[in-house]
This record gives sequence, C-alpha cells and structure tokens, in this order.
Amino acid sequence: MTVRIGFIGCGGNANWHMDSLVKNAPEARIVAVTDLAFPKAEATASKHGAKPYASHKEMLAHEDLDCCYISIPPHQHGEPEIDVIQKGLPFFVEKPLATSLVLAEDILERIQRRGIKTCVGYQIRYLDICDKAREMLKGQFINAVNAHYVGGAPGGWYTRMALSGGQITEQATHLIDMMRFILGEIAWLAATNRTGAKVTADTLDATALSKGSAADAVAGLDVHDYNIWDATALLMKFRSGIPATFMCSCQVPYMWDVIFDIFTTEFRLKLTFAGMEITRKAGAELKTETIPADDSRNIDAVFVDAVKRNDFSNVRSDYADALRSLRATLAATEAAMTGRIINLPAE
Repeated sequence: MTVRIGFIGCGGNANWHMDSLVKNAPEARIVAVTDLAFPKAEATASKHGAKPYASHKEMLAHEDLDCCYISIPPHQHGEPEIDVIQKGLPFFVEKPLATSLVLAEDILERIQRRGIKTCVGYQIRYLDICDKAREMLKGQFINAVNAHYVGGAPGGWYTRMALSGGQITEQATHLIDMMRFILGEIAWLAATNRTGAKVTADTLDATALSKGSAADAVAGLDVHDYNIWDATALLMKFRSGIPATFMCSCQVPYMWDVIFDIFTTEFRLKLTFAGMEITRKAGAELKTETIPADDSRNIDAVFVDAVKRNDFSNVRSDYADALRSLRATLAATEAAMTGRIINLPAE
C-alpha cells in the first residue's frame, strides 16, 4: 500500500523529514506540499515530485491524502491542525505543539472527539538507549538527576519569545521529554533565567541558517530582534520523588552539548543523543562502559507504518502525551517569570 502524504510547511525541519521518508519508508509518497512562502513549496515539490500549493486549505481540498505532516514554526500552529482534523486525517506534528497551552488543549479536545491518530516529533524516544535506560533503572534507587542542553541560538522567528516560546519550549523540550519518558511525570518545578548577552547576526548559530556568516535580514533581526532568554535553570521534583536539576542555554555558540545524568546507589548512567555511559565500581576500580545509540528505529518509518496498518501502538508520543511535555516547558517559563513554584497536574 502506498501512503499518500501532504506536507504543511517546507522549511528545514520539514525537508529533513521528507528526506527521512525517502530513505526509511519506501511505501511513503509525498504527493503535495504547501508553505506560506510559495517559492519554498515550489522548490520542495520539484525535489520530491509533488504538487505545490499556496495554502494548506487548497491542498486539503484538492488532494486525496492518507495523512499529513505539520512542520511549521510554533506560533503558526492552530488552524492547520484544526483543518486536518476536520478532514479526518491522521497527522504527524512537530514539537512544540504550540506556544499556548489553551490552544494545544483545544486541539487535543478536537483530536479526541474525532478519534484522530497522531504522532509528535520526539524522535529521541525511538533510540534504543531509552529502552535500555528504562530497563536498567527498574528496581534501582535513583538519588538525583542532572541534565543540560546547550548550544547556539538560530535566527529568524526563534529569537522572539512570542514566536518560539524560547529555547526551553522550542529546543530543549527534547530533553525534558526524554526525562519524562524515562523517569515519569513531573510533580512541580521552579525556575530562573539569564538575559543580557550581546546578540548580533554573527553570534547566532550560523549552521541553523546554512550560512557561514548571516546577514541581519537573513537572521531575521531586522524583523524580530532578540528577546528570548539566554539561559534557563530548573529545579524539579518527579512524582516518584526524584529531585532533578536542568539547565539550557542558547548562548553557547562554540558547542552543542546535551547530557542527561542519572545517579543511582549502584551506578551512574549518562545519556546523550549519541549513546550512554555506565559507570560503577568493579572491585576497587571505577569502570565505565560506553554503548553507542542505535537510531535505526526511525520515527518517520514508524508513523508511515502506523498509517498503513491503522495501528498506532508503536508510536511513542501522541498529541496527548506531548501536551504534557509542553505543559512542563510552559510551566518552567511561568516559574521563571513569576518566581513561583508551579505544580503540574496529576494525570
């Protein structure tokens, strides 16, 4: 069975998924694409043999689709999801789900009312090291965990809090979600932030713009300026009783580093997106075992297979689950702005 796919959004992330589909899901066929910047849709359509549209409404009205991908900036979520739900199509949507909890909850209510199947782009969950970590931690007493996500800030809409939600909601959500997947739900959190870094087009993460040196116009600084936080630090407590600290910064342009450190009474488990390290005593010695991550279980292949078989049991994060990760990152933003401890609802 060929799975006919329409793409809403033709930016860098959308093209990453399209290339992944070509490589990992031979039954997938990208038949239609749309983007607010129509030249992007035309270029993407030419590459994949699809039909370009100027609006997602036109695409949904004229194409016979089996599913949709929604890969758009955070502030553009809402109407595309609602229209796809009205068509009754299963859809893959990129994180974050929205910059507003009210909007995301409204979309979830529509999904549940119509029985729409979904998959959210938390691809890190599909790494085998997540399964290995969960298995290793069964029955272990976890003392505490520490995590960080640091790198450079992309340009464009990312630089405005109202458009992206800031780094913790737009980028570092991957690690917050990984922590939830392995440790369970968060009970409460407190947070603080750092601002004041000097930002110009050339101090932004040029790799995100595919430029060696970005002009102000390309970086979006002439339109958006920069008002996201340079860093955010969280203190969290999970419902299991585990205390955790988390820090992210988008003003570390000289490196990209993501670490999730778990300290049990028996061993230290350090996870990155590339693999895991297990450190423990062996007699009088301290020994570390390194296990590389296996990324062969591809999120796009899983989604296409789910659509084909109408069986979404292998999808690891649907809209309802991803909403909990969004709720945590938006709570962190609220905590940092108000100085209050934010309690997350038990579900």
